[in-house]
Amino acid sequence: MEKFFTCIFVVLLVLGVCFSASSANKLRVSGDNTWVAFVNGEKVGEGNDWQKVGVYNFSLKNGGAVIALYVHDAEPGASGRGGAIADVVLDDGRYFGSDKTWKANAGKPIAERKDGWEKMIFDDSKWEPANQMDQFGAGIWGFGAATMKANGLQNPDCKAFWVWAGPNDVADDIYLRFTIPGTQLTSVESIGKVAILWGSLKK
Repeated sequence: MEKFFTCIFVVLLVLGVCFSASSANKLRVSGDNTWVAFVNGEKVGEGNDWQKVGVYNFSLKNGGAVIALYVHDAEPGASGRGGAIADVVLDDGRYFGSDKTWKANAGKPIAERKDGWEKMIFDDSKWEPANQMDQFGAGIWGFGAATMKANGLQNPDCKAFWVWAGPNDVADDIYLRFTIPGTQLTSVESIGKVAILWGSLKK
C-alpha cells in the first residue's frame, strides 16, 4: 500500500512539474483594433479590444519560441492610427518587449494570406524592422494604460513599445514576428527530410 501511494505521489509531482513548465511562459498581446496571436505556428488567441489584453501561456520548443502576430486597424488609412504591443515573459526571468528588433510586414488581410508567415520555419529575412513608437503608458494609447495593467500587463510591468509596419496611418493589416534568442529553427527532423529529398533527386 505504501508503494502504491508513493507511486501516486511521484506521478502527481511529475504532472505538476510538467504543468508548471508549460504555463510559466507568457505572451501578452494587444492591438488596435484586432489581433490574432500565434506561438510556434499554433494559434493561441485573438482579441478585438485593445484595452483587453490577451495573456497566453505557452511551452518552449527547440529551445525557444517564435511569436507571430497579425493586427488589423479597422479605420482605413489616414483616418486611424494602428498600433500593436506585446511582450514575452519567460519562467527563467527573461523579458522581451515589442520594439524595433521585431520583424514587421504589411500585407493582405489574414484570411487571404497563405504563405505560412506564422510558422516557426519561415524566411522573414526580407521583413523590415518594426516601426517603434511610444513606450507603454505614453502617447495616444497612454490613457488606456491603467485598464491594460488591470487586464494583464502587470507582474511584471510592461516595458514594451507600441509598434507597426511602417507609418501607422498607412497599412491596415500588418504582421509581426519575434524569435526568442536561442531558438533552434533547423530541427533534426527537417534535416532528415532534406536528406531524403536530396537522395531521391540524385536517383
